Amino acid sequence: MIKATDYFQREELINLTKDLIRIPSHTGVETQEKEVAEYMLDFFKKHGIHAHFQHVEKERNNVIAFIKGKKSPEGKSLMLNGHIDTEKPDDMNEALFGAEMSPKEIFSGNVRQGSIWGRGAVDMKGPVAAMMMTLVVLKRAEQELDGDIVFSGVVGEETRSKGMESLIACEKCLGDHDITLDGAVVGEPTNFQYVASHRGLVWLDIKFRGKGAHSGKPHQGVNAIEKAVEFLNKVKEELYPKLKERKHDFMGTSVMNIGTIKGGTGQSTVAEEALVRLDRRYVEGETLESVIKEYQDLADKMEKEDPKVKIEISETPESVSVLPHPPLDTGLDESIVIAVRNALERVLGYEPEIHTEYGWTDGALISKYMNIPTVVFGPGDIALAHTAEEKIDIDDLIKSVEVYTQIADEFCVF
Repeated sequence: MIKATDYFQREELINLTKDLIRIPSHTGVETQEKEVAEYMLDFFKKHGIHAHFQHVEKERNNVIAFIKGKKSPEGKSLMLNGHIDTEKPDDMNEALFGAEMSPKEIFSGNVRQGSIWGRGAVDMKGPVAAMMMTLVVLKRAEQELDGDIVFSGVVGEETRSKGMESLIACEKCLGDHDITLDGAVVGEPTNFQYVASHRGLVWLDIKFRGKGAHSGKPHQGVNAIEKAVEFLNKVKEELYPKLKERKHDFMGTSVMNIGTIKGGTGQSTVAEEALVRLDRRYVEGETLESVIKEYQDLADKMEKEDPKVKIEISETPESVSVLPHPPLDTGLDESIVIAVRNALERVLGYEPEIHTEYGWTDGALISKYMNIPTVVFGPGDIALAHTAEEKIDIDDLIKSVEVYTQIADEFCVF
């Protein structure tokens, strides 16, 4: 087995992580991931690793890098995947009272208390840096793998997964280099547990249209906000019990969250319109179509009971993607799951736990649409993602390079 720390210096990984954090790549940045992708491409080329862009849209590109193996019949090829965009830093500005990070630190990559701080530190520029360093380790070790090792840094995961959808649609991206993937690891933070299954995801808009009127004569109108409340009460009474019955050992139960409610124009006017936005997480056995149908059936029933109200259900525009966001459900007997579990046990010194009820990741798209068994593993605590205290422990970063290297050493070597 290759010992990763024999082939890179601690400061190399720290500096790489800091550099990635210092390049903003969130929605609202004019060129979004352009600069960070260019930095990554240059990094790989400086280390003698083949790398190229895969165009997504405008100036946005996925970064693909790989080291070819001997291509023996038994050798399996592995993809390490991560997203190179981040959540907006708005919450950092709003949540700074009592928080540990100052506004100047948001994109600083400052090191304090053994951690690197800043937007994207844990979600997921720290894990991306660890995966990039893993390819450097394998290159420097000069141990030719039987299979190929690939890194894919994709854009847009925090919004519509455009980068991953583009990679899935691009048959040439790997095929032109004679690469056929047998397993994938998505580097989202799992705190040294691993994820083989997680729920699918859809965001829904439910629009209610009533009839406006003066508040002095409410009987002349139909209050859309009241109808929204009535609908949500029906959801709570009729749908919630069904969701609790739909359970997966690792995904948990089906769940929904009422995210926002907006409606009306003022206190003195009967609200003509209202909008409810939901987050719905669904387990294996459910589909996007079946999820939407349950809400539509309740809406149809309500419209039939009260023809004066109109209800429209659609996916939230900001989240609409080409491909549905299904659950991830990888069998525990898959070679990639075994390799991840074994690598973690060797590095940690104890049997790792399966992370349950994890959030949605691009791993579901890799598994479903590329037909590649996929596991989620990465350094850091997901609870720190999208927070004002976002940071990643340096020792965890270093340890994760060891884990990724050992995954490749087991999975790609016959």
